[in-house]
Amino acid sequence: MAPGRFETEKVLKRDIFGQIEVGVWHEDGKSEPAIRRLYTKNPIARPVALILANNEKNALTKLAPLAKATGQIPALLGRGRDFHVRGFIDAEVLSKIKEPLTVEFYNEAKAILRVMRRQGVCHNDLAKQANWLRMAGSQKPVLVDFQLALCSNNRRSKWFLTLCREDLRHLLKLKRRHFPVTAAEAGVLAKKALPTRIWMATGKKVYLFVTRGILGWEDRTGPEERDDSRIFVKKNREQDLERDLEKIAR
Repeated sequence: MAPGRFETEKVLKRDIFGQIEVGVWHEDGKSEPAIRRLYTKNPIARPVALILANNEKNALTKLAPLAKATGQIPALLGRGRDFHVRGFIDAEVLSKIKEPLTVEFYNEAKAILRVMRRQGVCHNDLAKQANWLRMAGSQKPVLVDFQLALCSNNRRSKWFLTLCREDLRHLLKLKRRHFPVTAAEAGVLAKKALPTRIWMATGKKVYLFVTRGILGWEDRTGPEERDDSRIFVKKNREQDLERDLEKIAR
């Protein structure tokens, strides 16, 4: 990636994994608003920080065509040993929007997830409502924060498709607050994947203790009741799950 220069305007957040800054990216005689993520040099936290950063960089690299075509995914602008820079998108947090979202917002969000799946990318952190934004002055969805993203070269693997289904399920949980869901969508909502059920029963308690108690993070905005149901993955039938996702995401 050609060298560029980031000009810091404001520090948005500092935590154990590093620092997030907003500013301007200068490259090839052009300038644009951008976000820079600096990685901590703390020897204990740095390995985790690098894993999270690499997840985001890999996902944004795969999704570069989507970012260029729609502007609804941040573009990866630059990277270095201790940082990477992504494009800034002028968008609003859903919890702070006064007027209601439209059904077109959710349809377009589903389309984004469908394209991501075809590109071999699963966001893997859509339990956080704050990762969905609305583009300023429109009803277009914006998706950010790919630190937990999973990139897969095998887009038909059962594990990858299961996590993609969870991405869709979390989006539909937002949709059903304001709009009726289809029968197929209701089926997705009724069936929580096994990895999620295990996470809810075990790992999430540790996660909340660390992120809320130690780091002081907010887990998500607008928490809602979670359904309790069974996994929808037919044994050794990955093609069935892929077909179901394709049909539901339309």
